[in-house]
Amino acid sequence: MAKTLKFFWFAAILGTSLRLCAQGGSEAQARKAALASAVIPGAGQIANHQAWKAPIAWGIMAGSGYFLYTNQSTLNRLNTAIDIRFDNDPTTTDEFVGRFTDNQLFTLKNETRRSRDYAILGVGAAYLFQVLDAYSSGFLVHFDVSPTLVGSISPCAQANAPWGAKIQLTWP
Repeated sequence: MAKTLKFFWFAAILGTSLRLCAQGGSEAQARKAALASAVIPGAGQIANHQAWKAPIAWGIMAGSGYFLYTNQSTLNRLNTAIDIRFDNDPTTTDEFVGRFTDNQLFTLKNETRRSRDYAILGVGAAYLFQVLDAYSSGFLVHFDVSPTLVGSISPCAQANAPWGAKIQLTWP
């Protein structure tokens, strides 16, 4: 009984999904938007006629790129300071002399490297999310949201079964 219900549930979902995909030919639109967004960030959102999302994608990528740049610059300065401290030349001094001890400098370098690595992950995640947004929005470009779509939730009672809920969606 449970296997039969699962089969009919799966068949209903699959049939609905196939019908929605066949209506708009949106798979090609989704692929085109994802490719455009992968080549030029924000282009997929513009291709999906959602130009208001492009500046959001650009801002997120620019913000995470800025954090990557500042962390890498700080890491370069710390590496240079460590090299100067241990070059066995008493005439050279680094920019952090008198402010940080050797151990503090190494700790700061490790913390900055970790922050830089997280910033790299942030740039990658921002890039991936804007491509996924363009791809998923490509499927929904031609989705019907007219008032003729009806959804209702009502109690459902069956003989010899517990009470449940019935969700019914209808469209023309």
